[in-house]
Amino acid sequence: MRIAIVESSNGASGDMLIASMLGIVIDERDLRKIKDDLGLNLEFKVEEVVKSGVRAKKLVIKEKKVERTFKEVTNMIRSLRGEFATIAPIAIGIFRRMAEAEAKVHGKEVDEIVFHEIGSDDAIFDVLAASLGFKRLKERGYEIFSTPINLGGGEVETPHGVYPVPPPAVLEIIKNSKLEVFFGRVEDGELLTPTAAAILAEFSEGSFYQTFKVEEIGYGAGERETSKPNVLRLIIGSTTTADRIAIVETNVDDASGEIIGNAINTLMQKSLDVIAIPYFGKKNRPGFLLKAICELDEADEVAELMMEETGSIGVRIIPVHHRIVSFREIGEKELSIGGKKFRVRVKTSYPAGKLVKPEFDDVRKIASDLGISLPEAYREVLKRI
Repeated sequence: MRIAIVESSNGASGDMLIASMLGIVIDERDLRKIKDDLGLNLEFKVEEVVKSGVRAKKLVIKEKKVERTFKEVTNMIRSLRGEFATIAPIAIGIFRRMAEAEAKVHGKEVDEIVFHEIGSDDAIFDVLAASLGFKRLKERGYEIFSTPINLGGGEVETPHGVYPVPPPAVLEIIKNSKLEVFFGRVEDGELLTPTAAAILAEFSEGSFYQTFKVEEIGYGAGERETSKPNVLRLIIGSTTTADRIAIVETNVDDASGEIIGNAINTLMQKSLDVIAIPYFGKKNRPGFLLKAICELDEADEVAELMMEETGSIGVRIIPVHHRIVSFREIGEKELSIGGKKFRVRVKTSYPAGKLVKPEFDDVRKIASDLGISLPEAYREVLKRI
């Protein structure tokens, strides 16, 4: 699986995210075209800087601050054409995250929200450029992950007053997202900006804790000097996950279907998977080749269980050097279908791209409760997960 990991142990901002992608998936021509296509009133330049001994790219933006409503921002983004038109829905979704957070905090409707700093030309520029970079990564087969993000500490001054870090809107943006965060040093102030929080909440599949190979690294520098190097890293790489298993098998030609069925159910409690393959053996007697896949250190126990359940007098244990498995997660989601709420267990894996599969028993229950066919229930569930 191809992976792109945003390493933000010292926080994140929109310009840092963009700078980390420069030379990897976007370039200055892309940034210039975004600025020109929208007629943004700003100037930018890319610098090479050294932050606490780390060389990084830094995006320097000069602009005139402008306040805009959520509707004004979305109307601007919808005017994009060509390749950039394909990122318009993503960018609007990111601004909606910010608008809904502001609305929740201030007790207003989304359409009433007036963006202060996050409605300025540089925020629009940041969201569009970062969305373009992440979209291109996903089109090339990369899944986006992030490390736990440093929120910073202390207090921050906002247009609505002084708030503790993180300010309420940032907390609302990351709430119920897949992002993991932690508090940093008080003297460092606010390290995660609302714009970066919304961008990462949109794209990140959460933290990545598996082993991986590193193929490319991008460093994006921030404006301030902090106790740690104020840089964000984009790590491009790939991963495979291997484990050690055994195949335990035996031939059974003197057991009924009931015994084989019960043996499968019993073996599944100790195995990763169990199958029974029908065959014709000596003297043309019908039988089953019973196979169980299990963890290597549990092979002897599974073999004994197989003999007890089938009456077999011999079981083969075949050690497998290793197997490659995709990164996977198991979670649960609450869905509303046909006016009813259901809890559905969901398995997410990344064999090549992202693959999401609902638990069969949960889908079957939905079909039964709603009086619809199983295929229709699957379609309704897949629309919502």
